[in-house]
Amino acid sequence: MDKKQVTDLRSELLDSRFGAKSISTIAESKRFPLHEMRDDVAFQIINDELYLDGNARQNLATFCQTWDDENVHKLMDLSINKNWIDKEEYPQSAAIDLRCVNMVADLWHAPAPKNGQAVGTNTIGSSEACMLGGMAMKWRWRKRME
Repeated sequence: MDKKQVTDLRSELLDSRFGAKSISTIAESKRFPLHEMRDDVAFQIINDELYLDGNARQNLATFCQTWDDENVHKLMDLSINKNWIDKEEYPQSAAIDLRCVNMVADLWHAPAPKNGQAVGTNTIGSSEACMLGGMAMKWRWRKRME
């Protein structure tokens, strides 16, 4: 048995994600690997890399949540496959979105719209929301300056 056969056999026999041959070939790669890898190995590689990111539970200086109810995660799992921009394909999601926009407008005492629907949109995170809010303020300022 040559060295390659031994390595391949060892990779097959060891059912360890950390002992898999493919785990050493993907790091720092900017190309798709030449050979497929097990899904649990791919998950482990990405999961380990994500540990290098900041931890939301320790980030009390921003608007990050430090705890989420398990039902929040269930709802996210149910919605992960939806293309939120496609309002015609997902009309009930769009209706929920509009209700949330109205709730936030009411929370911030926004002027009541004539048609009953507040102006707004959903965002993925607080940074995106702040940027959109800043753009809206700029447009209002520009209109006043005309």
